[in-house]
Amino acid sequence: MNNSVSNEAAARRASAKSVALPAEKGSWSLVSEPILLGLLAAPSWAGAALAVGAFATFLCNRPLKVYLADRRRGRAYERTALARRYLALYAAIAVAGFAGGLALGGWRPFAPLAAAVPLLALFAFYDQRPGRHWQAELAAPVAFAAIVAAMGLADGWAWSPALGLWGFMIARAVPAVLFIRARLRLDKGKEAAPGESLPAVFVAHVLALVAVAGLAWLGWLPWLAVVAAAVLLARAVWGLSAWRWRISVIALGFLETGFGVLAVLLVAIGSWLR
Repeated sequence: MNNSVSNEAAARRASAKSVALPAEKGSWSLVSEPILLGLLAAPSWAGAALAVGAFATFLCNRPLKVYLADRRRGRAYERTALARRYLALYAAIAVAGFAGGLALGGWRPFAPLAAAVPLLALFAFYDQRPGRHWQAELAAPVAFAAIVAAMGLADGWAWSPALGLWGFMIARAVPAVLFIRARLRLDKGKEAAPGESLPAVFVAHVLALVAVAGLAWLGWLPWLAVVAAAVLLARAVWGLSAWRWRISVIALGFLETGFGVLAVLLVAIGSWLR
């Protein structure tokens, strides 16, 4: 009897986790990095409130996806009601966070968030379709990276350095998605998909480095951001070479998160020193 109750409780916990939390582990890092950069480089109560709103919005995606999938089937399961409850909870937190950001920072920080809405719509369109789509994987991190610009504006930054932070996070996120997809295919011995060949990944990183250097030259980013972009380029060259370490997918995810945090710290330190 106790074993049966224990198994049922474990099943409920597993079900709640599968409904409440995103299944894609890499999405946690690409969403958290711009928030971390904003908290470090431009700390403010308004920015923190906006960060809460943005992260809650990110969490809305999984229960919304589950709920809509069940509704399209014309059926209601236990997980459907669970997804609806989590969606309502996350949406309430998101509204509270954005309301707090508005009360503390005014309308100005919402401009980059509004600019990111079409990208979020593009992500939602492809994410609701079966399978994995590169459009969704690229649109989501670019859209969510807008939060760092909003946090900069909430802290009283001028437009150019605030948008420069967004530019850096785009230069970090887009090549990272291509790198991870190419690395996973390479480790599995699969043929590279269009846009994910080794030369394409390297070109994306080089263009990101050039873009970051251009923003630094304009004064929109600190020069340490160029160092961060160079480190990410070196990581891609090594990570796709014949000398790369053979590691598990989980270990690769942690390693990529480490490089992302290092890049964020370098940009934050550069911002402190300006």
